Amino acid sequence: MELLFPVSLVSDLKAAHRHDGLAVVQDFVLAAAKAPSMTELRALIEGAVGELGFRHFAIVHHVCFGRPAGEHVRLTNYPLEWVGYVRELPRLPDPVVRAAERMSSGFKWDQLDSLLTMTPAEADYMNQAARHGIVNGYTVPNHVPGETFGSCNFVAGDERPFPEASVSAAQALGSFAFEAARKLVKQRPDEIYLQPAPLSDRQRECLLFVARGKSDSVIADLLAIRPRTVNEHIEAAKRRYSVATRSQLLVRALFRSEICFSEVID
Repeated sequence: MELLFPVSLVSDLKAAHRHDGLAVVQDFVLAAAKAPSMTELRALIEGAVGELGFRHFAIVHHVCFGRPAGEHVRLTNYPLEWVGYVRELPRLPDPVVRAAERMSSGFKWDQLDSLLTMTPAEADYMNQAARHGIVNGYTVPNHVPGETFGSCNFVAGDERPFPEASVSAAQALGSFAFEAARKLVKQRPDEIYLQPAPLSDRQRECLLFVARGKSDSVIADLLAIRPRTVNEHIEAAKRRYSVATRSQLLVRALFRSEICFSEVID
């Protein structure tokens, strides 16, 4: 005798299967294999992360965030205000990074105290991150022999509970997502996928004078600051845009309308 189930029950069962964490990961793996660019991959990861109950992600090699990407992965949807802050730091006092380089499997951030002793600088860094909503996280270490350490970080944020039921799926997603990003960045080393962080008012002001052909010493006189301070503002702006030269910074700032031709041509 054939068993007949109500249509509503069948729909509920299908929905339950679709939102099962490992099914989300499987869907991601199939789609990521066809992703033509890091930009497309970012969108796929963001979708999978959301289905698992997280809000933000960062898939990174453990290198200075402000350096040009090259073949290092720096794929994230963290708030740009936080990304800008991180890129300006000369050294990253991130205990999550330090813990990831000691671990072989994923860990929740509320376990950090049992994994290492945080320095005052690291504790302050985590407090700053929490103010930007970077809290309630889970990190999957990614270690490839002969390459820079890396990790995949998922953040629930402070507006939703940590998705405990998604931990095993997050472990799997972290491994697959890192590998997909690692392959793409090697295939497309010239792709510009890092999102520039907005410049501060002072950085923008200094860059505008650079665009007008002023030297650091002239800019310093105009702004009543030291030439060294002018250079520091420009270097910080380069890190926010993840570029190596002033020329690249100018071109990208003009392209993004952070400065305008009408302001440059005086």
